[in-house]
Amino acid sequence: MIGELLRKSIHLAGLIIPVIYLFLDKPTMLILLGLLTGLAFTVELVKWGSPRFADLFFRILAPLLRTHERKGAITGATYYLVSAFLCIFFFAKTLAIVCIFFMILGDMAAALVGKTWGKTKLIAGKSLEGSAACFIVCTIIALIKLNPIIAIVGALVATLVELTPFPIDDNLTVPLISGAVMHFLM
Repeated sequence: MIGELLRKSIHLAGLIIPVIYLFLDKPTMLILLGLLTGLAFTVELVKWGSPRFADLFFRILAPLLRTHERKGAITGATYYLVSAFLCIFFFAKTLAIVCIFFMILGDMAAALVGKTWGKTKLIAGKSLEGSAACFIVCTIIALIKLNPIIAIVGALVATLVELTPFPIDDNLTVPLISGAVMHFLM
């Protein structure tokens, strides 16, 4: 549980992206995120190509990484940057910000509530309680800026995607799938 709390506290640092986007225009934000995403992919490539760098990377970041990430998979942070870039690229500013908040706060609520109080197991070890927390948090986020119907549908889609064991990291799937649904509903 402490490892999960540490991981999720790092997720909170990801809130800087949507907060910065409140003050910047889309082209500037895409350049900034493009540079950060390029840096993340460079780190991923060097990690795979240099055993010395990989050893240093894993020694420093191991407590923050999931098991599959420690075995060389792309990190959730890289997926986060790619997802934030794509949300900003494809969606209107308000919707992009909502989707990025879904990814950060909805996922965090699901994990923390699910690991702490999750008793009713659903799919792949995820719990009804964690999914309910994800839905509630995403709904509150979306209701701040969106039409109530779109907000609730978007939150439901985000929750179902977070619950479903896709082979792709949920940092990518949750905001993009829920964002696409809300975009088309708008």
